[in-house]
Amino acid sequence: MKSRRLSEFLEQFLDSRAPLLFIVASLVLAMLGNALYELVLLTFGEQPVTLIGIILGAALIFPLLFWGLRRAIETIARRTPIIDIAPAEQIHPHPGLILPVGLNPSGPEQAILAWHLRHAILRDCWLVVSPQVQQSPKLSDLKQWLMEQNVDVHTVSIRDATSLEEVFHVAMQALREAQALPRALPVAVDITGGTAVMSVGLALAARNWNAPLQYYPAVYRRDGSLLINSATAPKQIVFASTGGTTP
Repeated sequence: MKSRRLSEFLEQFLDSRAPLLFIVASLVLAMLGNALYELVLLTFGEQPVTLIGIILGAALIFPLLFWGLRRAIETIARRTPIIDIAPAEQIHPHPGLILPVGLNPSGPEQAILAWHLRHAILRDCWLVVSPQVQQSPKLSDLKQWLMEQNVDVHTVSIRDATSLEEVFHVAMQALREAQALPRALPVAVDITGGTAVMSVGLALAARNWNAPLQYYPAVYRRDGSLLINSATAPKQIVFASTGGTTP
C-alpha cells in the first residue's frame, strides 16, 4: 500500500506532460545532487581519493537512476487510459435517430433513414439543420417522407454550422428530449452529414450520453453525388479502452 501511494505521489512529478511539476522535480534532484556532493567533501575532505570516489559513485548511480526513472515513466504511460475504436459493424435499426442534414441534394440522409425504417422500427427523428438547409427543398422532402412513414419529426436548428459549442449544446438538448420519450429509446446519433464541425459536436454529445454512434460509409462520385448501393447500412462506432491502472 505504501509503495502504491509513493508511486502515485511521484507520478505527478515524473509526468513530462505537466511541464511545471517536471521542471520543479528536475531542480529538486539537481539541488539534492549538489548537497550530497558538498556533504561528501565536508566529511572526507577535498582529496584526490574522495573526488575519484565521487566520480565512480556517480558512474554507478547514474545508470540506476536512469533505469528507475524510465521504469516510472513507463508505469505512468501504462496507467494512462487509451481509447481505441473496435472494427465497425452494421448498426441495428433504432427507434430514435439524431441525423445531421447536409446541403448536398443527393446526400446519404435518405439511405440512412431507410435503414432505421426497416420493420417500422424508427419512431422519432431529430433532423439537425443549418439555416441554409432549413430553407432547402431537401429538408421539406425528408420531413414529408418521414411523416408518411409515421415517424415524429423534430427539427433542430443551429445558427452556425461551424460553431462546435453550439452544435454540441444543441445535440445535448436533443438527447435530453429523447430521454423523455420512451418510444424513441434507444436513440442513435449519426455523424455522416452536415459539416465536419457538426460531426465532432454530435460525436462529443453522444459520448456524454453514452448513445450509439454511427456513420454511413458511402462512396461519392467526383460531382459529390452518392454512388447508389455503395454502402448497405450505417456502421456503429464502438469505443474501447485499451489501457488502465495496472495492479
